[in-house]
Amino acid sequence: MMRGDAFSLPIRIDTNSGSASADSFAEVEICIGNTIRKTLSAGEITYDEERSLFLVPLTQAETFGLHSRVRITVRCKYLNGDVIGVDLGILELAPTLSKEVI
Repeated sequence: MMRGDAFSLPIRIDTNSGSASADSFAEVEICIGNTIRKTLSAGEITYDEERSLFLVPLTQAETFGLHSRVRITVRCKYLNGDVIGVDLGILELAPTLSKEVI
């Protein structure tokens, strides 16, 4: 991924019973670095049933604002009230010569 890219970042969430869907949770929160926080309840995250993926749309402006290496975390609030977070690791962003949103 390059800084300045705009696309939906696909994230698969698995539970003990297999791949989870949006109906599995009361809330899903995904944080990318210290600047991007998106939630399912706000409509900022969508669920693609066909691919069993949560999609986090990122704008050019958002990815321009990220550092070259950022941590991604996900926190899921289950229907019973339990909240479990998982560190998804580091996303590395390649530099770009452009600094303009197109």
